[in-house]
This record gives sequence, structure tokens and C-alpha cells, in this order.
Amino acid sequence: MDWYIIEYLYPESFKRFIDVTFPNIGIVSTNSLSFYKTKNLYNFFDKEGLYFNVEQCCPKRWIYTISIKNIIVLGPINLKENTKEDIEIEGFTECFKILDKILITHQL
Repeated sequence: MDWYIIEYLYPESFKRFIDVTFPNIGIVSTNSLSFYKTKNLYNFFDKEGLYFNVEQCCPKRWIYTISIKNIIVLGPINLKENTKEDIEIEGFTECFKILDKILITHQL
């Protein structure tokens, strides 16, 4: 997971992630997130109302879906060969993007 890109492109959702995940600690630097287990993002996004699922559709091809509280379902743009870890990173990045838009909309 490239946390620098997440912080730069989706600052509102990144801040929410830090506030929820590390409420009393914060983070010293984005570099320290390289030790964060990406699998824990499933719980974070579930609590935010974004439900992220990954499944294998055929050998060497994984897909994801993102369901939002109001039953919108989104999936990957292309179905190239990939690994589960690659599709999780792509999907979690998309979740940060969606959450950022939701948070910005609620601030207005």
C-alpha cells in the first residue's frame, strides 16, 4: 500500500483512518504505516459503511466489490491477471477515494 499517495490524494479519508485507527497515538510518519497490516483495513471500512469483498473468479484473476450503505456496488475496471494482494491494494485505494468523497460531501 502506498500510504504517501493515499495521504496526498485522499486527505480527508486518510485523516479519518488515522483518527479512528490510532486515536490516542497518531502516527509519527507515513513511513511507519509500512508495518500496518493491510488486512485490518477490512474492519476500518466496515465501520465506515463501505463493505469491501475480494473473490477469485478464475485462476490468477481476482475481483473485488465495494458495497456502500445505500447498496451501491462497484467493482474493478479491468480483469487482468493479478494476485489477491494486488487486487486488495487496488480495492482499498478505491475505498479511500470513495470515503474521501463521502466525507467532503458531508462537510458542505
